[in-house]
Amino acid sequence: MSTLLSTPKTLPFNQPLTLSQSEHCLAITSQVPLRTLSSALIGDGFGSTHCFANFHVDKNYDGRTPVADLSAWLGAQGLPSSSIAMMTAVRLSSASIVSMPLAQREHGVMALVTAGTGNAVDITALHSQDPRLVAGTINVFVFVDAQLTDGALVNTCLSITETKVQALYKAGIIDTYSGTATTGTSTDCVCVAATQQGMQTPYAGSGTPLGRAIGRAVYQATLNSLACSSEGLV
Repeated sequence: MSTLLSTPKTLPFNQPLTLSQSEHCLAITSQVPLRTLSSALIGDGFGSTHCFANFHVDKNYDGRTPVADLSAWLGAQGLPSSSIAMMTAVRLSSASIVSMPLAQREHGVMALVTAGTGNAVDITALHSQDPRLVAGTINVFVFVDAQLTDGALVNTCLSITETKVQALYKAGIIDTYSGTATTGTSTDCVCVAATQQGMQTPYAGSGTPLGRAIGRAVYQATLNSLACSSEGLV
């Protein structure tokens, strides 16, 4: 994965964010470090970084050494080891970026989603055996121009998850083993990044303008990406 990244282009976000890409990588860079909460293998938990990466892997990727692989790929692309890094079998060309206004800021919330549902799963369904490969992942990056408490960062992840389930329901994605509506895939990943600018925000759920903006951005970006990734079958 040594293909050079493209010249950075400006993203629709209130604070300076740029996107560079190659066939195998999408890299988002902030001019200043952002406060983060992530389930990614590289950069998991609470932290701070200015670089975010989403790598494409073949659908037959065995996943035996994902952390080591991600670390090597970051180095090959010239990205810092402090990056938050995810991987997906979805074509990166299916990525969707949607921004929403927040308060007086035209682009106060931005979501970047790559969504494939080749291994769509209903987490509530019981499977005695599940032979599916793990190809097909929904990776969600959400950038928020606000100062979030740790609780609000967790609340944002909850809002993203609620939204993802609603988007999958709208798209009619079914767990083919249980015949029930899917709630995600077995390898979904999420990252929230906040500028920590402005007044402290303790909530980010559906009862807040922030939560609603997150919901609208993630919902549309997820549906857009599903539509691009072979109608959600990747």
